[in-house]
Parts: sequence; C-alpha cells; structure tokens
Amino acid sequence: MRGKKPKEREKYVIRLDDGTLVEVAREIYLEWYRSKRKERYQRERDRKYGLCSIERLCEKGYFPGQSVCNVDKTLETILHNECLDKLENALKNLSEQDIRLVRFLYFEEMTVKKAAEIFGCSRKTIQNRRRKILDKIRKMMSKTSS
Repeated sequence: MRGKKPKEREKYVIRLDDGTLVEVAREIYLEWYRSKRKERYQRERDRKYGLCSIERLCEKGYFPGQSVCNVDKTLETILHNECLDKLENALKNLSEQDIRLVRFLYFEEMTVKKAAEIFGCSRKTIQNRRRKILDKIRKMMSKTSS
C-alpha cells in the first residue's frame, strides 16, 4: 500500500454504508480503506473527464429519439463489442514487449514505477513507451473504422 500506513491500534473499526461500526482485522481495515480511496479517485476522474455511455449521449440530446436509449442497451452492447474487436486486432499487431507492458499497466493495474522495475528501465522510459503504444493502437483502431 502506498503512502503512510496507519499506526498500530488495539482494534480496527470500519463504518459500513448503513452507519454500523464493525471491528475487523488490520489487513481487512487497510484493504477496506484502500478500496474506498480508489473509488473516490475514480469518481473524481469521472467527474473531471466525464463518462461516456449511450445514456449520457441521450441526456445531452445526441440521439434524436428516446427509442435508441430504450432498446435494452442493445446498441451500447454492439458498440462495446465492436470496440473490443478493434482493440483485440490492434493488440495482436503489437510486439510481445508492448503487449506485456499494456497487460501490466491496464489489465493488472500495475503502477508505472513497478513496471519500470520489472522492465529494468526508468519511469520516463515506460511513460514514453506507453504513449507510443497508445498512439499505435489509436492509429490501428481508426484505420479499421475507416
């Protein structure tokens, strides 16, 4: 866990959503608050960059009729699957090292610092490689849609 760890205590208590206090082991306490921090971070990112979904597009008036939004999310599922297919094809065209880096950073949620340690290079090198890989993926995905 990054950052300062809480001091040792005699007992650890977490507050559930309904306000109930529950005594737990230290490991559970640390994991509980780590996940809460992660949720808060995701909400802040969503607020900052916005969410993209069919419902949000309907709310903003990008679809003329409600019929598109009321179709059991079928359109959203189709678009999602199409995007996943494009991504899968783009990933197949990357080198093994690039695929490994993408897997570490995005699917295993590894930090850039940890990835740099594993690859034996600097954080800046990993950041540059990530940027170049994402540019490659973006170009490959836009070619298939054209």
